[in-house]
Amino acid sequence: MKFHLSTAALGAALVFAATVPVGAQGTGGSPGHMSKKPAMMMAGPHQVTVALKALNGSGESGKAVLKDTAGGLSVMLTLTGGPAGVAQPAHIHKGTCAKLDPKPEYPLTSVVGGVSKTTVPGVTIATLLASPNAINVHKSAKAIPTYVSCGDIAAMKHGSM
Repeated sequence: MKFHLSTAALGAALVFAATVPVGAQGTGGSPGHMSKKPAMMMAGPHQVTVALKALNGSGESGKAVLKDTAGGLSVMLTLTGGPAGVAQPAHIHKGTCAKLDPKPEYPLTSVVGGVSKTTVPGVTIATLLASPNAINVHKSAKAIPTYVSCGDIAAMKHGSM
């Protein structure tokens, strides 16, 4: 009799646990303790680091750190080997560094002194990973056709970002 009662109690507990809303877990299981804020689920990574490789003998290389934020996609570019005091336009383009669409998809703040920080509203890492995209940096506003650095935006393998 005790065995049947224990089994029934265990079964009831499992059924109850399976029906408790996710937001209530860890709060004693009471739906009254659920957060009033809806849970935000983001597919994909929340941060990606893109290696920026030197092009056209520029010697300019570095990285771009992309992060999903409430205000949009945060893009932080850090380059070494560039000219001092020269603003170098930067963009996100459709395609890859090997086959880049010359029309910029998203403009970024120009790199000055090796640094650029931009927030692109309404864009996420998942948006950029859905199709090939790349970040490129130009020599200067006057020499816009000359790319000095480029990196393909892609998710890292094995889950490490």
